[in-house]
Amino acid sequence: MSDRLRGFGLSCSVLPGWDIRIAERAESPVPVPGSTEPMGGYTYPILHAGTSPLPSRRGDYGSGYVELMSRSDVFLCLGEFDPYDGIADMFDAGMTPPLRSSDFHPDAQQRVIPGMCGAQRFFTTRRRAFGLYVVLGSWLQRGPLIDRANELLSTIEIDRR
Repeated sequence: MSDRLRGFGLSCSVLPGWDIRIAERAESPVPVPGSTEPMGGYTYPILHAGTSPLPSRRGDYGSGYVELMSRSDVFLCLGEFDPYDGIADMFDAGMTPPLRSSDFHPDAQQRVIPGMCGAQRFFTTRRRAFGLYVVLGSWLQRGPLIDRANELLSTIEIDRR
C-alpha cells in the first residue's frame, strides 16, 4: 500500500518516480485599480506531478518545468476552478476517464515544444470544477507515458470542500 499525499480536499498515492505537490495558488499581490482587494480574487488548490523533480517555482500549467522535461517525462496538473465555472458546456460531469492516445496532440500544449504533446480536460465532481492538463515528453513514445499518467490519475481522490 502506498502512502497518500493529501491537501485541500485532494489526495493521491505517492507512486515511485513521481514528484507530487498539492498547494493552494497564491492570490495576486496586484490590487484591483481603485481598491485594496487583490486582482486574483479567490484561490483554489492545484496538484502538480512530474516524473522528474519539480522546481519550487513553476506556473500553474507547468512553465518552468515542461521546458526541462526529457522524452520519458510526464507532467500532470489538476487545477480547481470556481465551482460556478463548472456550469459551462466545456465541463463534463464526473471524474475524468482514463486518458487515451487520441486525447493528445502536439499542438495541445500551453506553449508548443517540438516533439512533445499535451491533453486537457475539464470536469466537475462533488460540486467542484477542475481542469486536467497533461504534457508528455514525447509524442512518438506517448503510449507508455499515458500509462504512467493513468496510473497516477487512478489514485486521485477528490472530496467535497
